[in-house]
Amino acid sequence: MYLAKFFHRSPGDDDRELLLMPGGDPVIAGKYMDEGRQTKRKDFLRKEFSSMKGAAAAYRRHVAELVAAGYVETTHTKYTLRNLLPDPQPKPEWQKGLDDLMIAALSAPVKEQHKRLVALENTPAAHEPLYLWLAAHHAYAADEDSTTTLRLAEQARDTLASRRAGKAPHYAWSIAESDLEARIFEVLSLAHLQAGDPAQALAAIEQACEIEPSQDRGGQRATIICDHFPERQEEAFDDAFKYAEFGGYEDIVDRPAYAEYLARRKRKSKSGKGWRWGTRKPATAAELANAESALGAELPADYRKFLGKFGACDLQVRLPEHSNELRFLAPSRLAEQRDNLYRYITRIEKDPQTVTDYFRNEYSISVRDLVPVAEPVQYSRCVAIHLGKGERYGWCFHWDHDGSWELDHATPNFDTAIKTLTSGIERRDTTILGFLGIYID
Repeated sequence: MYLAKFFHRSPGDDDRELLLMPGGDPVIAGKYMDEGRQTKRKDFLRKEFSSMKGAAAAYRRHVAELVAAGYVETTHTKYTLRNLLPDPQPKPEWQKGLDDLMIAALSAPVKEQHKRLVALENTPAAHEPLYLWLAAHHAYAADEDSTTTLRLAEQARDTLASRRAGKAPHYAWSIAESDLEARIFEVLSLAHLQAGDPAQALAAIEQACEIEPSQDRGGQRATIICDHFPERQEEAFDDAFKYAEFGGYEDIVDRPAYAEYLARRKRKSKSGKGWRWGTRKPATAAELANAESALGAELPADYRKFLGKFGACDLQVRLPEHSNELRFLAPSRLAEQRDNLYRYITRIEKDPQTVTDYFRNEYSISVRDLVPVAEPVQYSRCVAIHLGKGERYGWCFHWDHDGSWELDHATPNFDTAIKTLTSGIERRDTTILGFLGIYID
């Protein structure tokens, strides 16, 4: 997380940014807005702190010093910004109040957080998803009634979704929308758990992990599974096996059952098939119809059948010393991911027609109709299906962001694409395993 405040003083040749980087050893950096300047200046401030409390106090002090020196805090929030001109606007007081509340949530006791929440109750801040998330987080931390935490977390979730649907802005300081949304689902999961509803808690944390994966969220998901869904315990242990060295899974690896899991894993035959399907979330007919409407195209029959049977699910690769998942997307995400893929492929080409012509000539497909359907976890690559009309309707390809104009492993339909993947895993095909994020010497 990076939290940035920007300061302007006329005529604008000495504008500045104060950047707060929370974490185990929080850092404050002071940067000049030197875009376009021939000689870039070094940061005017950079200091590391041993605690968030100390960093927060210093950050507020540096803000006050800049204001006292005649600077005006502006509405800018993007921490990579390096130019506030031509028309910097002063930040409203309620937004400054939300910033202070965010800093307090990272550094102050719950009583101080409560005071700041109350101070913003009758301001525009109280209607922002950021405020509602922080209020829910405070309610949970203060051990208030679970209904309060749930109400606030659900309100934060619904407000953010409503703003997005209506294309209305929301203020979240420098926090990316996906990050904020994942944090909302994270506290919603805790609230459901507090209310004694582990099924909803698991659904919420899985949503958070899908939006913005993190070690802590993965650990939270694994703990809920182990504590409440023993039939899915193997999933939690698989995740711990992959990610425990990075933290967040301490509660999982300390369990006796995890030691038994490790022993079982070592005993597994190297000649086993090496894959299995994870938990399935079959798509409904309505969800499939909505997806086709959003895409403006019919889904191929074999892929449609797969979604109706499996839906959003994982193809889990489980080898004795390696594991990963190929995550199949829910139908509701297909149109968005299609657009994201197209934007990425065309990002550096001024004329999109050049890209269109290349893919048409090289692969006989319409790049605009290339839809990601599955992604290896932790890797920016995908299995994509072509929904454009013509002979290659329904064909599938492997795509990787490192070669964004390249398509590999062309197969004439979705069923064949799945068979190619699973048989490749069984044969320990290094190309297939490499695509899935598993590298064997």
